[in-house]
Amino acid sequence: MEARDVKRYLADLGAALKNRGVKTPLRLMLIGGAYMLLLENAPRSTEDIDIFWLEEDAFESMREVLSACMLEVARKHRLPPNWFNFLTQVILMQDIYIPPREYILVLKMTAGRPKDLDDCAILLPKTAIQTIEQAQELLNKYMLPEAQEEHVEQIEKSLDILFGEHKTMP
Repeated sequence: MEARDVKRYLADLGAALKNRGVKTPLRLMLIGGAYMLLLENAPRSTEDIDIFWLEEDAFESMREVLSACMLEVARKHRLPPNWFNFLTQVILMQDIYIPPREYILVLKMTAGRPKDLDDCAILLPKTAIQTIEQAQELLNKYMLPEAQEEHVEQIEKSLDILFGEHKTMP
């Protein structure tokens, strides 16, 4: 999916929800590749649209209608059934909580996959993070120490690639 595809599919999903009588905005957080495409203009594609529900009660009450609408959009555009990943924007862009890019940077550093490291290279210059120490402060802000320990290899790899031997931004 390219950015224009993500926008089209989400608009169709919002229309399908509206057609089924959904009037209250669903509070979701857009994450992953769709975040990178729509908000950071990353020069890449994504296989799905990842979201995180901000209100668990809404998830429970809306799950069936959302699933039906997702399948409707999947059929219309010949998408795989998992095109909308339940962990995105549903009705209107302004109805979604957009996390700070520093939070997304931490998520990407923690994942440490090649595409995530590419995204880190896009995100880092858009933050005030200049040194490895500042990056560590950011990790401490958003991640529990136990989680950092669990992902220490990915984090160290990310920091080495982003800051190299100089430990500061070029």
